[in-house]
Amino acid sequence: MPSTITTLHTYDTVYSADSVEWCPHNPYQQLFVCGTYQLDDKAESISNNTSQTVRKGRILVFDFDLEQNLLTKKQEIETSAILDQKWNPSKANLSTVNASGEIVEFKLSSEGVLIEIDKLKIPNDSEGEQLALSIDWSSGGDVAAVSDSKGGISLISIEPHGMQCQNRWNAHSFEAWVCAFDKTDRNVLYTGGDDILLCIYDIRCSDAPSVKLKNKSHGAGVTSLLSVQHKEHLLVTGSYDDCIRIFDTRSMKCCINEKNLCGGVWRLKQNPSEPDQILCACMYHNFSVVSLSSDHSISLDADYYEHGSICYGCDWKYGLNKGEAKYFASCSFYDHKMCLAVLKSEK
Repeated sequence: MPSTITTLHTYDTVYSADSVEWCPHNPYQQLFVCGTYQLDDKAESISNNTSQTVRKGRILVFDFDLEQNLLTKKQEIETSAILDQKWNPSKANLSTVNASGEIVEFKLSSEGVLIEIDKLKIPNDSEGEQLALSIDWSSGGDVAAVSDSKGGISLISIEPHGMQCQNRWNAHSFEAWVCAFDKTDRNVLYTGGDDILLCIYDIRCSDAPSVKLKNKSHGAGVTSLLSVQHKEHLLVTGSYDDCIRIFDTRSMKCCINEKNLCGGVWRLKQNPSEPDQILCACMYHNFSVVSLSSDHSISLDADYYEHGSICYGCDWKYGLNKGEAKYFASCSFYDHKMCLAVLKSEK
């Protein structure tokens, strides 16, 4: 069904914005976070008269009063540059990954304020800088996967005394842009990299997870992955080649459908109240909303052209009913812009 998108609020994030995540947990579904990444052009001088690049960032916590249509910045946290963020599916904790190669965990207080509770640096098996690029939680919220700029994947467990790295393995020849757990099988992990590979791992192997498949269907780096919540065996991918693809995970030799969205697809977000609908961050084009039909065809519902720079972060608001207007937040990089918009179906 054709839809229209209307911008309700815009906000200057000051630093370049690249990540948006809306809290899925009651009573905090009015809150969302925006992560930023700023390369400091003024390299800092250090004791041996050399210089180093500084990647700094902020986490901005926003409160959206839907009834009053009021957006308020609630909190601002200085941090290393943020690459990705995810809320734990079982509790109101936020985990971020950053340019220092760390996973940082925050808990949400009863007042809706983030408090840092743990931090872990992922293993670096070689010399040089290593950025943590993406994070995803298993369905139970007790194991996280983190991808990094050296092509590695780290499995992180939550122990009584804090986060622990179970293992790390080299999954890709270049940057491992994204990782995602299967929504129906917590032992299956998907990863995508700049080497154009989509990999499927069984993480039950103690030393190094066994590779179930290396798929080469993409025309460029694999940048986003979505295991579809309500449809078992369905995986949606996004790539630098501008396409989203649908795979049946029982037969991965080729995709069952694809659609060109005219821009590298950096993020895919399933609408929690309309699960056939996906919000896509198409880096060099726009944000697009598409729908999946029962025959696995992909239809374009709406495009959103409010942003004037690389479109990276987006997410839907939780707690809305099927058939109601849908709200989402989006952000773009060099114009350091965050928007809050509403999607309404045309009758």
